[in-house]
Amino acid sequence: MMRMALVLGTWFMLVLPGCSAGAERHFATMADAAVGDLLGHFWIGDARSGHIVNTWKGYATPPLPDERGALWERAMLYLTLDNWAQATNDPTMQQRLQADWNHTKSAYRPQQLKACGHDSGTNWAADDAGWSALMYLAAYRATHDPAALACSRGLVDAAFTRWMDDRLGGGMWYSDARQSKSLYAVALVLAALRLSELTGEQAFADRARRCYDWMESHLLRDDGLYWCDYELPGPKGANRPHDIHEASSVVFLGGAMGMGVIHARLFHTTGEDKYRQRALRTAEAVAQHLATTEGILLNDRDAWVNGIFAGDWVREVLSLPGMGPRHYALLARTAESIYANARTPAGYYGGSWSGPAEGECSRWFKIGSKPGQLMTSTNSVNLIIAAAQERRARSSR
Repeated sequence: MMRMALVLGTWFMLVLPGCSAGAERHFATMADAAVGDLLGHFWIGDARSGHIVNTWKGYATPPLPDERGALWERAMLYLTLDNWAQATNDPTMQQRLQADWNHTKSAYRPQQLKACGHDSGTNWAADDAGWSALMYLAAYRATHDPAALACSRGLVDAAFTRWMDDRLGGGMWYSDARQSKSLYAVALVLAALRLSELTGEQAFADRARRCYDWMESHLLRDDGLYWCDYELPGPKGANRPHDIHEASSVVFLGGAMGMGVIHARLFHTTGEDKYRQRALRTAEAVAQHLATTEGILLNDRDAWVNGIFAGDWVREVLSLPGMGPRHYALLARTAESIYANARTPAGYYGGSWSGPAEGECSRWFKIGSKPGQLMTSTNSVNLIIAAAQERRARSSR
């Protein structure tokens, strides 16, 4: 970790005139320490031959219901380490991504990695499938292994075939229960768009656009946020639209960020300014309705995934023309608060981003999303990494 710190410190200190080298170092130091915390708690072995710990409901305590752990939980840390790798180009992190992908390939047959549905044993619902598909794409980015691309391709195809239909006007069912269609499909939409870019297969882009268009027409609210779930009567929670609180919400920060990233990608691929305007609208809605009065992002609905798109949010949304400084500041304050107020003495990170990390005063801790769980810590740390990345990106513009 010392070498990684030196790499990151050098990288962040290359700032342009008018930028604060001290601020760059400040966020770089936090990110370096936070990644070190994650690796210390949730990585086994060395960089070349080790792997992410196998967890179930976030814990590695045996016996696990499946000794390989839950695939989507592994995806949370893998995607966060990929975010770090994209930010720093650190070769040691590339080795870790290669090593963990090797571990995953050895633990599962290809068809298991591509399977979805209640009987799959791996990707039970649309969100699980989306996180896994994005993990495979991150593995492909790190390793260029065609097996990783094939696994993502197979899983995305299976998920759209299984869960997308014309009922309720279109969209994707959350699970085989077919009780609601959901904003959690953003992960699969993003995976499908990326697959279309990589493979040239228009069918992936077409499916992604149909699902995206449905979410934009059925889940978009008057305030610019998105309902999380849509049932036969309409949006779930429509009778309580302002029920937006930490650990309880009718909207979904992670989903809003995911939609912002989709808007940005469509802007870049089509050149149509309406998508840039949608991304700006989404960022404004997040700033207005998903932040505390102190200017800290609200971890509203799902502490296990709410921060996973933070790196893409920085790279693709906050970099858009017309984006105002309030959005940079919101991310920076959130990162600082997480590190100062939501970190335990042992180096785990809670879901209450304004603090505290644990105890009865943390709403997430009270309902079972605790710092010691891989997903809770990982998603909180991803905000810190993203803030450090944003500082560096802004200094180079």
